[in-house]
Amino acid sequence: MQYINTNLIELIFILLHAVVCMFNYVIARKKVFHPSVLFSLLWTTILSLHLIFKLAVLKDLFPLGLNTHLVLFFGVVSFSLASFFVTMLYPVNKTSPTSTTSFTELPISFTLRLIFIGILIIGLPFYIQASIRVFLASNLDNFIGGLRSELSYGEEDIGPTKYLVSFSFVVFAINFYASLKEKSRWNNALLILSFLLGIVFAVLATGRTYFFIFLSIYLGVSFLLKKNFSIRKLLILLFSFLLFFILFGMLYGKGGDFESSFKNNLQSTTETTGIYLVTSINALDIELQNKKRASYPGENTARFFVKIGQQLKLLEYRKVANLVSEFVFIPYPTNVYTFYSAYIRDFGKWYAWFMIALFGGIHTFIYHNAVRKKDLRNVLYYSFLLFPLLLSFFSDQYMSLFSFWLQVIFFIEVFNFLNKYVFRKKVPN
Repeated sequence: MQYINTNLIELIFILLHAVVCMFNYVIARKKVFHPSVLFSLLWTTILSLHLIFKLAVLKDLFPLGLNTHLVLFFGVVSFSLASFFVTMLYPVNKTSPTSTTSFTELPISFTLRLIFIGILIIGLPFYIQASIRVFLASNLDNFIGGLRSELSYGEEDIGPTKYLVSFSFVVFAINFYASLKEKSRWNNALLILSFLLGIVFAVLATGRTYFFIFLSIYLGVSFLLKKNFSIRKLLILLFSFLLFFILFGMLYGKGGDFESSFKNNLQSTTETTGIYLVTSINALDIELQNKKRASYPGENTARFFVKIGQQLKLLEYRKVANLVSEFVFIPYPTNVYTFYSAYIRDFGKWYAWFMIALFGGIHTFIYHNAVRKKDLRNVLYYSFLLFPLLLSFFSDQYMSLFSFWLQVIFFIEVFNFLNKYVFRKKVPN
């Protein structure tokens, strides 16, 4: 009876999420890529998959408590309300992505993009050298496995060259934008080169979530600039990305083995995919039941500011929270706890709902500016912000990666400044 009741409760909350999603869809004037629609659709999908996987594949998965369902539902409502208020500030005729808004900004400098790619090419050998040093410290035989183990759990660090990872994402995004703005052989060549360099840096960084950044950039820029962008093509892309994600999981030694049979790999990858997609909710459920709290206020979501304060001798030394969380068994092993975990552990549920509402407002503000102007700055910010939104079911990618976002903002603004300087120097007012 309890098993039936938990499934029934889960189904009810799936329907409630679907209702919020439809409300957002209407308010957003039927634009699927409006942040409120994406966020509510994401959580409706994840909860639906949770129920499906629990019934079909992960049959031992622990049931979810009512408290967890309420946290997730009020989170979607908070995001949606903030998004709604921001959307109401924009008239309909100024926010349609199908409008005839033209590119009124300066051209994107080919020379400047070439210089940025040159920096990546020059920096790549140094990054590889640092990666080999980290791998040797792991004392493992597999290069990728050893590198990942040491970066996640060891004491070695890549060093200053780690900033090339975020830099490579920005360079790819700029070149993708430029290739859609002005189609040419040279623009396509720079796009392919920047993409290959970004992939190399992402692989060596060993985080599979980095590939979601490429996906986010493609989705965001394509939605805003491609006239023939469609939901059908999006579904094909998502399916292809899932296969790509699984193959890299096998490369990292997760979810399959190239030496095993197709049947064994299919079963293993299906179960692993289910674990990646839905068990984070169960991990959050366990945390809520155990009322887990941070060692000190802001340990998780203010880790960047704590580290800066310690380096400036403004704060006493306290151990900074590790980005890689401990494993919990539900009964399947997982060490991801959704977006909400870090915020609830620091200051409780209201803090988590407030922050997700804040991010909802920021997302929506940038979305409307990107749709209205379609300039490089806003299009790139919208595209990059799809990354933490799409991974909110997995873990927090907002405050936990605050340093990453500062790097992205810095690189985008530097390019914009230099690009304006180049063309204003050529064509004085």
